[in-house]
Amino acid sequence: MSDRNIAARSEHNYLNTKPSCSGSRRQSAALHSNECMTNVESVVLTQRWTVSNFDSLLKLSQPGSCLRSTVFKDDAVPEACWQLCLYPGGKREENANNVSLFLKMSATSPSKEVVLKAEYRFYFLDDNEEAKFSNVNVGEFHAKPPKGGHSWGLRNIPTAKVHNSIRQDKSLVISCHIELIPDVSKVPCKRVPIMPSIKMQFSQVPTSYVDRELEMLASGEGTDMTILAGPADGDRQSFRVHAYKLRAHSDVFQMMLSHLQMRESQEKKIEIQDFSPAAVRAMVEFIYAGVIKSEIDLYQAVDVMQIAEKYQILALKMTCEQHLLDRLNVGNVLECIAHAERHNTDVLYDACIDYAVHNRQVIMSLPSWRVFINEEPMLANNLLEKMVNANDVSPPTKKSRV
Repeated sequence: MSDRNIAARSEHNYLNTKPSCSGSRRQSAALHSNECMTNVESVVLTQRWTVSNFDSLLKLSQPGSCLRSTVFKDDAVPEACWQLCLYPGGKREENANNVSLFLKMSATSPSKEVVLKAEYRFYFLDDNEEAKFSNVNVGEFHAKPPKGGHSWGLRNIPTAKVHNSIRQDKSLVISCHIELIPDVSKVPCKRVPIMPSIKMQFSQVPTSYVDRELEMLASGEGTDMTILAGPADGDRQSFRVHAYKLRAHSDVFQMMLSHLQMRESQEKKIEIQDFSPAAVRAMVEFIYAGVIKSEIDLYQAVDVMQIAEKYQILALKMTCEQHLLDRLNVGNVLECIAHAERHNTDVLYDACIDYAVHNRQVIMSLPSWRVFINEEPMLANNLLEKMVNANDVSPPTKKSRV
């Protein structure tokens, strides 16, 4: 994950505030849109051809004397095959004292006409695999029965240039690169997965304020409480904090520290053994500044959401929901459904269900779908029912937090 702060919008920082209105936790707004993509990929073929004793061939070959490479092709363009044709003494008499090099396309079926437009590149490679000679051209290859072949290339490559490309072992290494587009009429157009466009609403504060709060946390100045994070028998980390900060943003900490008979209040120490130091750090950062400055991945975001639920820090839980929503994809949506159900995050749950229903064909073909059915049968049942009843035309409902 990047260093970007985990908050509802990247250009702002947010305080730990409650939703701006009472009543229902969310409000649904349907946004209907359809998007598809035709993914056209180029076909690239390469051929490397080594011709030994080429210095002698260059001196002694007659015009019209031809060397041919092996035939090569690509399964994406089955109707055509390719071959390099080299004339060390030139193709014809008028090409004497030059080298001729051609790329020939042939139809794989002698009775079929084939027309292809391709960009082809010739390189002569020296001992360091560097191109001593190169040429790029675009040609329309048209193979018609009964001949079934068509060539494009260079008739007059100066002998001096070719001689400079000969290797120490007297060989000439030719590299040919071909790029073309297959029959686009056979390329399908596929529906693009629609991502849930959900943005939580938070109060905005200046970045300078956030920086000052985090600087105060880092300095430890005026702190009166220690949080010990991590299991008792593992690597633990301590955080020096201000008690009033904890009490201001968490009802649980408020109850814990407001009673003098509580052990935490007497010892000025809070032990959190059921969460990792990374999750505790994220919670503390959020209590101070309303943002999570530390880098956390998807699974750590779930841990932070759990600790927010335990200590009743609603805005932190909402921020973790937004973090998961921003990273939702077909590979993790089933996990997110399970986490959302487990931690009672309605907005995340509804968004994941809508996303999974809309992208059901892809999701049901993944191995994780079978795992989800076995591990979460009730959730899988509910999701499968929605998938069966889904209307193919309607995209998923978008939701926004109020």
